[in-house]
Amino acid sequence: MAAQNTIYLIDGSAFLYRAFHAIRSLSTSKGHPTNATFGFTRILLKLIKDKQPKYAGVFFDVKGPTFRHKMFDEYKANRPPMPEELAIQIPDIKAIIKALNIPIIEKTGYEADDLVGTYARIAQAKGFKVVMVTGDKDFIQLITDDCILWDPMKDTVTDRAGVKEEMGLEPEQFIDVLGLAGDTSDNIPGVKGVGMKTAVALIAEYGSINNIYTNLDQLKKKKKLHENLIASQKMVDLSRDLATIDQHVHVEQPLSDFQLQEQDINTRKAFELFQSFEFKTLASEFSETTDKSKKTYKMLHTVADMEHLASALEKKGVFAVDTETTDIDPMRADLVGLSFSYMEDAGFYIPVGHTNTGGIQMPEKEDLLRIFKPLLENPDIAKVGQNIKYDFIVLARYGIEIKGIVFDTMIASHLLNPGTRGHGLDRIAMNLFGYKMVSYEEVTGKGKNQIGFQEVPLDLAAEYAAEDADLTFMAYAVLKKQIEDKGLTPLMETIEVPLICVLAKMEMAGIRVDTDVLGQLSLEFEEELKTLEQKIYELAGEEFNINSSQQLGVILFEKLGLKTVKKTRKRTGFSTDVQVLTQLAETHELPEKLLRYRTLDKLKSTYVDSLSSLVHPQTGRIHTSFNQTITVTGRLSSSNPNLQNIPIRKPEGKKIRQAFIPADGCTLISADYSQIELRLLAHCAMDPILIESFRKDEDIHTRTALEVFQVLPGLVTDEMRSQAKAINFGIIYGMGAFRLANELGISRKMADIYIDNYFKRYAGVKTFIDKTIMQTRETCEVSTLFGRKRRLDDIRSSNANLRNFAQRAAVNTPIQGSAADLIKLAMIKMQAALATERMASKMLLSVHDEIIFETPEQEKEKLMAMAKQVMENVTPLKVPLKVNFGAGANWAEAEH
Repeated sequence: MAAQNTIYLIDGSAFLYRAFHAIRSLSTSKGHPTNATFGFTRILLKLIKDKQPKYAGVFFDVKGPTFRHKMFDEYKANRPPMPEELAIQIPDIKAIIKALNIPIIEKTGYEADDLVGTYARIAQAKGFKVVMVTGDKDFIQLITDDCILWDPMKDTVTDRAGVKEEMGLEPEQFIDVLGLAGDTSDNIPGVKGVGMKTAVALIAEYGSINNIYTNLDQLKKKKKLHENLIASQKMVDLSRDLATIDQHVHVEQPLSDFQLQEQDINTRKAFELFQSFEFKTLASEFSETTDKSKKTYKMLHTVADMEHLASALEKKGVFAVDTETTDIDPMRADLVGLSFSYMEDAGFYIPVGHTNTGGIQMPEKEDLLRIFKPLLENPDIAKVGQNIKYDFIVLARYGIEIKGIVFDTMIASHLLNPGTRGHGLDRIAMNLFGYKMVSYEEVTGKGKNQIGFQEVPLDLAAEYAAEDADLTFMAYAVLKKQIEDKGLTPLMETIEVPLICVLAKMEMAGIRVDTDVLGQLSLEFEEELKTLEQKIYELAGEEFNINSSQQLGVILFEKLGLKTVKKTRKRTGFSTDVQVLTQLAETHELPEKLLRYRTLDKLKSTYVDSLSSLVHPQTGRIHTSFNQTITVTGRLSSSNPNLQNIPIRKPEGKKIRQAFIPADGCTLISADYSQIELRLLAHCAMDPILIESFRKDEDIHTRTALEVFQVLPGLVTDEMRSQAKAINFGIIYGMGAFRLANELGISRKMADIYIDNYFKRYAGVKTFIDKTIMQTRETCEVSTLFGRKRRLDDIRSSNANLRNFAQRAAVNTPIQGSAADLIKLAMIKMQAALATERMASKMLLSVHDEIIFETPEQEKEKLMAMAKQVMENVTPLKVPLKVNFGAGANWAEAEH
């Protein structure tokens, strides 16, 4: 349809609910729900972008009874009230619609359907083509040659030919289908026992409801259907009338009011709304061209210029610094330039490694390093950065160790909004100032056409680099105040900022890898994979693509006839995920072999084959990157490679760990906190039995077995202890009776008894859980012992699944988050102790509750004594902390 002569009638009320349910959970940092607002906005923007409409309107129901309630008192009687989280978003959605300059149409006593139907009729009479924008099947009855239905969420179009092909009906006959089938959501009765499929078949055969009743005798063979049609005869006409969309509502707005003009969109208002709802990407798209006229960005060319800047930075006492390089990996990056800012709207760039200078003079790299080294290494002058750990590593490789780091804007953004993914400077700038920065891709290009930063024309590179430093310094001033207001300053200053240099030094140290071991392991895994592949084909009775879920589903459920456990999320086929295969493995060998194949294949590709390629050409070691801004609980994660996910208990995981080895003359030492989360649970819950048990250094799982299973000491079996362990850790993660029953292979009733016994004996834990959930429900926020905060707005959700997840997170966060903070603090204190004692030992890795050290043989005993003293006394608790040690010629040996 040509947009010029087409009108789009949008069923706003239907999309409210669809958007609300399509996006599970979304809210602002202050807790205001935005999931429906975001989903609805996306629908409108898709319409504007894809269709470029010249005429459009959004239609809403109005609260209160309609003419249908007069026809039938029970109309929509069973429909639950609108969820509060949705109701409070309706004004937000309408504000966005108005900012986009799309008219809103609603009328007391009528539904949005009737208004759409009425304007569809009027528009067609005026020569318009009509597109009804909705996913509601009821609108099929309105389809004509000039009126179609478009569902933007599925991006499907339904026209007259489509209805005829799919149902064998004309669109106007669909009213009779609805009369027979009824609608449970609207409490339209229809005919008992007749669903949509049967109703379509009946109308396709008989043409109308009247013809069905005229020919009832022909349906006597279908006794139940025949009886139900007779019993429901009085309600069928009423049901048909209730389902009929009124196309003759008295409306006042002329079609001319539906005309849209692109220039009429209130871009500024839309931007402000998207900013307030924290829709960062949308805000960026609607950001008006940023006024950069007040910005002063300078490129420095001479020694005198650099010395003048260094003097100014020293006098200021605090500045932002940023490096420009040739690589995103700081261990492989060459320095291209350095930028600074010490005042708002000003930035300075010093280029030293560009290849596309356009004849512009660059200072010597040696002069740059000489002039700024004293400044950057002065601990009394404060430095600020955006992911400054990267800059620390780059400059350290050039002989400069940054000291005096006081703030990182990326970390601050994460502390303020830990549930938000992405804390890049461009997002921070947009969020804080509505400022649209020049993106990296804008200066370097994308894909095959992308060039290295050193190849970017120097004048363009200078603007980009100076802007980075400027916006970092500006963001620092705002974020510092926000950190203070949220009470996060102690966490920032005592843990997160000091940890930056600790992690940087760990990353630079790296860990040695025996590539011969990896090569042998690759061959070993490859041989087993081939054997497994042949066995899988043999069990399946044919060859197929093992990595295809669709083909595997056919083999398992159609050919072998195994019981279907669940469908895929989109319900388009059989699920073959780990949970399904694990259940099926109990009854057939093929799923068992498939699980083994998947595990081995993933470990081979992710670790065994890729680790060798990650070995640094100069250091001969692997330099993973530790991330402070990924997890909501504050736990460190690692990437390139991810060392958190090497399985600990599986033999293959141990074999992979055997490839991680120390330097010659050194050994690897593992210092692992013992049951740190259970100890923190005892501390937080102030439970006397747990506290006593840890103070006596009892086996906590055996003690729990005594309490839960109510047996005498000495009668606890290995199985009882194992079950008690599952209960202990399950409590921390909010495990209910259903999941516990599945995990232990016991009845739901028995699981309930176990949990009840646990809480009777550990009453302090029960009180802690209940109190934490209650307090979190009041504030929608939960904190760790060290003040880390996490918002959990879903704890007030009307959706039980979302609410229950939030409750589990409310209990788990103070435990897991405090454990994360505690081990970070231990790493900081260990680094300080190693420096004080001038030891050659180094921290190399941090994985969950474990720290891996590389130590010369002669320092081995001293290191373990030091680590025990530091780590076990890192912070005062009501229970003692305990560290287990291991040492060996590789990581696997060190963990024994």
